[in-house]
Amino acid sequence: MSRITKSLAISFALLSTLSVASCDDDVYQAPPVTNTLAVQVGDAQGSAATGWTVNGLQPGTYDLEFYTRSAQTDVLPYVTASGKMTAVMPSLSWSKNVVKGIQVTDGTCQITLGNGTGVEIDNMQLLSSTQQPFNLIKGGDVSLLNYIEDNGGAYYNADGQADDCLEILKQNGINLVRLRLYNDPGNKDFSPSSDLPAGYQDEDDILDLARRAKEKGMQIQLTFHYSDSWTNGEDQYKPHEWDGLDLEGLKQAVHDYTADFLNRMAAQGTLPEYVAIGNEVQAGLLYPDGACANEQAMCDLLNAGARAVREVAPGSRIIIHSASQAGTQAETGLSWFFGVLRDYSVDYDIMGISAYPFYTQMYASDFCNMCDRLIGLFGKDVILMETAYAWNATLPDGSVGQIANNGPYGEFSKLGQRDFITDLSNQIKLVKSGRVLGYIYWDPIFIAVPGLGYILGEKNVVSNTTLFDFDGKALPVLDAIKYNN
Repeated sequence: MSRITKSLAISFALLSTLSVASCDDDVYQAPPVTNTLAVQVGDAQGSAATGWTVNGLQPGTYDLEFYTRSAQTDVLPYVTASGKMTAVMPSLSWSKNVVKGIQVTDGTCQITLGNGTGVEIDNMQLLSSTQQPFNLIKGGDVSLLNYIEDNGGAYYNADGQADDCLEILKQNGINLVRLRLYNDPGNKDFSPSSDLPAGYQDEDDILDLARRAKEKGMQIQLTFHYSDSWTNGEDQYKPHEWDGLDLEGLKQAVHDYTADFLNRMAAQGTLPEYVAIGNEVQAGLLYPDGACANEQAMCDLLNAGARAVREVAPGSRIIIHSASQAGTQAETGLSWFFGVLRDYSVDYDIMGISAYPFYTQMYASDFCNMCDRLIGLFGKDVILMETAYAWNATLPDGSVGQIANNGPYGEFSKLGQRDFITDLSNQIKLVKSGRVLGYIYWDPIFIAVPGLGYILGEKNVVSNTTLFDFDGKALPVLDAIKYNN
């Protein structure tokens, strides 16, 4: 079938099941039509210039699948279908895209292509779906927001106008904030508590941030660290007030602390939608008692926290959060860890996984394919708990930051960061089960403010991976967030 050139320099060919559209030197091969095909969308329903109107649909949920080819441009293309939206990943070869979870109630689906100059689009088809409505989680950790603002940090929208940080994030599609809670951060009499600034990331500060987020209509993901400072696979220091407790005492402390804080959140009307029991606990928590060498103790401590969530916040979904290794070791390690949780009957709802291109050396497609297999093994949803992309090769002082490279993506640029989130969002939606719920960006708001770092006296090592530039101005990556849902 010949290619039809549209007024926006967009090529669209109406394909039958076996037809092929010739596109310059790269021949587009139409994939087989699946048995869920509702309608092939083409010239009979409209055009790229005017949009497409599909009538006669049965009420229900649909996915719109299509293939595109385009060069990278400053303006991000996107496709909308009856209120659902997907940004188009720039690619010089044909790539598959999906608008997921389209709700049709009146028999009609209206499809449009925005910012479409230079985009070729092919094999557009609506597929009926038996899944629940899909709403992509697009989150970010904002735990240090009050700290940054109190020390002079300011945020600006894409037009350079000063505004509240959460308002800018909300206007650009962020629908969830992650909040991390430490037991007693900033206590100068105890280490490692003394590494952190006093008055931030403690109960009162997190309650304030939760109120701010709820006022913006955002969901909350709350992470209990069960420590006075940072926790991860290497460091899981007990809170100083829990030193000396035996395992039974620690289990009770985890339960009571979790319940008490959730009760405080309930009292102000900000119960979190998601609660993580620990942070990157693939090697355990509350070392040495809860280290993974003692699988039973580790799982008992996780269950103590989970029991408190079920009691106080039965509507909250429980996350158990693991980091991931590089390459094939990622799936091996995650399968082992979540297998332990299964074997010891840990009560949770969602597998939370940290995955940065720098650390995993994975494309988003590799990560999502791995998640699909993990979902098949364990029957749990997945959320990408942490990810980030360096839009500049260095920090403001010219030194290398925490993210030394972007793995297989390579490119250090603001558009590269935007295109990574575009790719990640699309790959998440391409997971057939719909059980990869979304992503939480790691520290999108920790902009460069003189004298501030994660550790007192140390510099900020992530100011080149935020969603704002060194001066606090919104970056193009926010378009990739806004144009996906």
